[in-house]
Amino acid sequence: MKKMIIVFAILLASTALVAQNKESDFQSIEVFGQTLKYIEKGKGKTLILLHGLGSNSERWRYNNDELSKSYNVISLEQIGFGYSDKPTIPYRGATLVEFLNEFMNQKGIKKATLIGNSMGGWVSALFAVTHSEKLDKLILVNPAFLLGMPDDADVDAIYAFANPSTLEGMANYTKRIYFQNEELLKTENLKESLIKKLSWNDGYTVYQIIKSLIQGKDLMVDSLNNIKAKTLIIQGQHDPIVPMKTIETLKKQIKDNVTIIYENSGHSPMVEEPERFNTDILKFLKK
Repeated sequence: MKKMIIVFAILLASTALVAQNKESDFQSIEVFGQTLKYIEKGKGKTLILLHGLGSNSERWRYNNDELSKSYNVISLEQIGFGYSDKPTIPYRGATLVEFLNEFMNQKGIKKATLIGNSMGGWVSALFAVTHSEKLDKLILVNPAFLLGMPDDADVDAIYAFANPSTLEGMANYTKRIYFQNEELLKTENLKESLIKKLSWNDGYTVYQIIKSLIQGKDLMVDSLNNIKAKTLIIQGQHDPIVPMKTIETLKKQIKDNVTIIYENSGHSPMVEEPERFNTDILKFLKK
């Protein structure tokens, strides 16, 4: 049975990476004169889902429908990513937080739960400190960048990894994002994935954010203990991007947290183990 579940998850991961939302699936809103795109489903308390660096709302394809049975779910294409506008500005964590806050203002959302993966976890945690009055609960999924970058971090090397331009580069990216990657590494899937990745055209955004991190902007080394919201931390055990020592630091410094480790996932548990992920999210929210 366990083997069947893993095989099914691999197929889901393959579909999620290759399939692409159409622009017609999205709603639009103007924030600071820029157009942000988002998918909204369901009714009830609001959940805002935030994707990672070099990604978009695709990562939540297997969570939107299930979560929207109980909540108003918004999958946001953050400024500079996906179908949202990409102004040539010096992107940093504070930029994404500012646009998220104004997005909520424009939508009339007084309070929401944030669910952030990778960079989206960083943005969510920053928001939890700077706009705590607007946060219900906080869910961090393999949260990256909160503690900064390694001292020897190379902006060009990280940029090249996050923006593959060859099938070899796409394979390297896939191996590091997904633990269950055998199906994804087939040549035809890599080609489709590369086509989609190039179509996002978010290279400038990615480069600026990496540069800001290497410059030490918007880090949370000294502010994690200011997060007061009830927090769920989900971490894929086989994630080469976010080390377990980062999760241990979060567990110690975020006072009110529950931490769950996914043994069959890498950097994207919501894609690799979606059924378990959705169940854990709903259980946490309904407590």
